[in-house]
Amino acid sequence: MPVDTKKLMALLQWYKQSLGEDLVAVLVVNRDGLIMDSLVGASEKSLDEEIIGGVSALVEPVLTRITEEFSSGSFGTGTFDTEEYRFIFCESGPEAVLVTVLNSLSGVDAVFPYAYLAAEKIARIMDGRTVSPVIPKLISGPGGNQIQRKVDKVQKVKIKSKEYAFKLILGGDGAVGKTSMVHRYVENDFAKDYKSTIGTSIMKKECSFEELDSTVRFIIWDLAGQAQFKRVRQSYLANAEAGILVYDVTNRVSFESIDKNWYIEIKKSSPNIALILVGNKIDLTEDRIVSCEEGESLAENLQLTYIETSAKTGENINDAFKMLALHIIKRYIETQDV
Repeated sequence: MPVDTKKLMALLQWYKQSLGEDLVAVLVVNRDGLIMDSLVGASEKSLDEEIIGGVSALVEPVLTRITEEFSSGSFGTGTFDTEEYRFIFCESGPEAVLVTVLNSLSGVDAVFPYAYLAAEKIARIMDGRTVSPVIPKLISGPGGNQIQRKVDKVQKVKIKSKEYAFKLILGGDGAVGKTSMVHRYVENDFAKDYKSTIGTSIMKKECSFEELDSTVRFIIWDLAGQAQFKRVRQSYLANAEAGILVYDVTNRVSFESIDKNWYIEIKKSSPNIALILVGNKIDLTEDRIVSCEEGESLAENLQLTYIETSAKTGENINDAFKMLALHIIKRYIETQDV
């Protein structure tokens, strides 16, 4: 499938803008180290031969190491420092690698959330999947260590009368079906070839209520569930108004992880977020381990609404998002009335 080079370059432009003066260059290379596309930082005029040579020499050994480090074997990251530069390598699907070149004294913690986000978008461009090249601003405190947020009330944007826009995040362990749920909801499609999310992916969808003469526009952030992405998730969670906690009904570990990990992590970043709990993959009836009663009990303990879904068949997917939209509209109106 031919690569959309215009969209790829537009993405690199957004990435450059996001990183600012610390960026020396950004390159998209294949697994042999050959450059597929590139862009220099604001202070550079052209790619230095030293940078090109360094990238080519480092790609193979770095990719070998990070593939071995991550149990998934399908994506990873690595860093390498020279006297002049700091390199961040981030796998972008099976074909490409995003290489970020920074000044030698630049910090990397604030860069990783953007790198993962860009890598996910590059992977989608390479696969021909739906993706926007726009990289949103990730709000963080000094040094990227503390998320700036308002905790006194629900964050919201009212575009016009009875039309609302909210940032929605999906949290849950890897492979529970978060990405499949989003694609079923946004595109009414289910992909059999599962592709792990790199950091996060972002999609948009409107939910209309004729009876209320209202429309909710969701900006949906699908968060990667693998442990290695925990270091960057706080950046993605910032200012989220709505969220869906997802577990796999055939995987008890993913169920137990909801209240042990995900609920705590999300509420720590966004205390006033509106959440619902979803048990996914109910089409796998013979493999089911977590009962409906257990899901309802957990939801009651966390004071959340509960629903069961199947991204494969589409059962209850629209209802889950509609349920959350109604919940947040009600909260918005109550907040306005205070």
